[in-house]
Amino acid sequence: MYIGLQEGIVAMATGAAADVLVPACPRWRVRDVLAHVAGLAQDLVEGTIPDLNLLEQWRDDEVAHERDSMTATQVHRAHQVSPEDISGSWQAVTARLGPMLRGDVAFPDPAPFGVSAILVTDLVVHDQDLRSALGLGRAPDGPAQALALATYGFGVDYRIRQLGLPALALRTGGRERVLGEWAPAAAVTADRFELVRALAGRRSRPQILALDWEGDPDPYVAIIPAYGERAESLDE
Repeated sequence: MYIGLQEGIVAMATGAAADVLVPACPRWRVRDVLAHVAGLAQDLVEGTIPDLNLLEQWRDDEVAHERDSMTATQVHRAHQVSPEDISGSWQAVTARLGPMLRGDVAFPDPAPFGVSAILVTDLVVHDQDLRSALGLGRAPDGPAQALALATYGFGVDYRIRQLGLPALALRTGGRERVLGEWAPAAAVTADRFELVRALAGRRSRPQILALDWEGDPDPYVAIIPAYGERAESLDE
C-alpha cells in the first residue's frame, strides 16, 4: 500500500504541478507535501523523529507543537531541493523502510505507537490533498482507505474513552464501527471518503454537522478531526 501511494504522489508532485498551492494544507505547495512525506520516512528510518505520543496531540499543546515543528523542519530542509531529487531520496529511503513496514526489522526508537499504519494513513490523506489541489478527483477506494479509516477511528475511540463520552458509531458501506464503550448514543453515516476526510481534519465543523447524523452530534464534533477543528470549509 505504501509503495503504491508513493508512486502516485511522486507522479503528481514532479514537473509543473510542484508549485501549485494545496488548499487542504494551508501555505503548503505540492512540493512541500512531497517534502513532508519524504522527510517523515527519512526521520523514522534514521531514528531522528521526536518522541511523540500522538494519541495525546488533541489535548497536549506540547505534543502538537513538537509535531508541527517536525513537519516544518521536514519542509524547510528540502526548500532548495528539486521535487525530482526529493522523490529520488524518498524512494531510496523506502528501500530501508520496506522491511520495517513488513515487520521484518524494528523501527529505530523513538517510533510512535502504530507507526506502520500511521505512515500509510498519512500517504492516503496527502495523496487526496494533492489530487484535490490538482483537480484529479477522488482516489480509488480500497484497502489503504480502509486502513486510514481504522487508524483515525482508533484515535477517536481513545478520545471518547478519555472524555468518558458515550460511544459513537461510524457507518459506511452498510457496516458499522463503534468507537467507545457500550451502545452508541449517536451515529454518523457517510461514504468512506467523507469519513476519512472528516477524521483527517479536512472538513470544517459545518461540514461535519452536515453529514447524516442520528442522535446529538455536539459532544463529538470537536474530537472527530485528528488535528483540531478546521476553520474553513474544504470543498472536494
